[in-house]
Amino acid sequence: MNMKKATAMIIAAATLTASVCTGFAAAPVKTTSEDKEITVWIEKVFSDDANAMMEARLQQYQEDTGITVHYEMVSATDFVTMLNAAIEAGSNIPDVVSMDTTKVLNYYPNIPAMDVSGLVNEINEERPYFEASYEGTKIGGVHYYVPYYSSSCMMFVRKDKLEEQGLGIPATWEEVFEAALAVSNPEEDFYGLGMGCGENDDDDENTFRQMIWNAGGYLLDADGAITCEDPAVVDTVDKWAELYKAGAVPEDAVTWDAGGNNGSYLAGRTAIVLNAPTLYNALQAEEYKELLENTVVVAPPVGADNGVYMNFNRGFSIMNACEDVDTASDLIKYLCEKAWYDEYMNGIAPVFAPLFEDELENPTWTEDAVNAEVLKYAQNASGYYGYPVSTIEGRSAAAKHYFTFPVVKAFNQVATGSASAQSALENMKYDLEDFTAMVQ
Repeated sequence: MNMKKATAMIIAAATLTASVCTGFAAAPVKTTSEDKEITVWIEKVFSDDANAMMEARLQQYQEDTGITVHYEMVSATDFVTMLNAAIEAGSNIPDVVSMDTTKVLNYYPNIPAMDVSGLVNEINEERPYFEASYEGTKIGGVHYYVPYYSSSCMMFVRKDKLEEQGLGIPATWEEVFEAALAVSNPEEDFYGLGMGCGENDDDDENTFRQMIWNAGGYLLDADGAITCEDPAVVDTVDKWAELYKAGAVPEDAVTWDAGGNNGSYLAGRTAIVLNAPTLYNALQAEEYKELLENTVVVAPPVGADNGVYMNFNRGFSIMNACEDVDTASDLIKYLCEKAWYDEYMNGIAPVFAPLFEDELENPTWTEDAVNAEVLKYAQNASGYYGYPVSTIEGRSAAAKHYFTFPVVKAFNQVATGSASAQSALENMKYDLEDFTAMVQ
């Protein structure tokens, strides 16, 4: 983003008030009250310009209402540590905080955030959410945070390499596998599919889970029963191991961390990877000009059973310690007002996507090909850790289990020959049983 545009966006954010917003019922400007105050912790995003816009909006709320807003922009690496410390101390707990489903579930059964279902429904009535965002952010039928935006995991494809083999952009996992085998040339250190399974590779942990769902396999069912030994799960693990052994995946992929897949793509070693749109931003550098010209960014493939994508929604919670819920709710609605929200989201495209249906008419998200694919992802992102388990106990067990990175562990064991798919998934079942027992 150039400096002129960034400056204009910040100025717009600082001056835009409820009176000029459309599409969402403007929060009423309250009588000035010097004795009212609210504390807000916002997790920083990747963009300094966007963070400045958020700060300006919070300052504008203070000017419009006379309510003192104490806000802090906190880095993602420090956010959970700071919040946990405040909760454990029982003091200096903010009223409104950035939140997501995983953060909520990690606190279960002592969730420090309020049920904000009523507020979410109020916003949804005025400005409908995508169904995937509205339903996918419920936990046990309850909204503990107001959905605000979504990250995504897009598919990056070297169209030049596929065109050399007479192939188009793959739309299904089966087409991805076929293309990966067709374009791979291990002797020249080039591979069709950049998906790794290192010990802490959370990127591909998410992608492998999505691949399993799309094939009709699940680690848990809706009631929380453990189903990770289902044939669809076994077949998916075996299929990737076959690709690895056939040389369609880099040999070192079994040692990758979360940066392995995008690193391999930027190095020109892989034809297809699945990664957040931050990879698209990295491709804007001059050194990757030719690579970008030969890259197509699309929503992930679908499977034989479905096209469910992993939900990465984030939003705002009102903490249980908040003593002025009305003001907290009013502030969140102020951040959702259409004119300002659209300007904010336009500035951080395509790394984060908006969650409202009316964005389907926003030129920023319809006329730009990459942004349109990112929005398509948000529309279909209804999956979550443990999907489709619906009980809060099952969701909590699945979220805690996730952080042991069990799926990449199973894929690694099968690819390296240290275990069969059946035995790797049997071990996963034992681990899931332990985590399930923890939350009962």
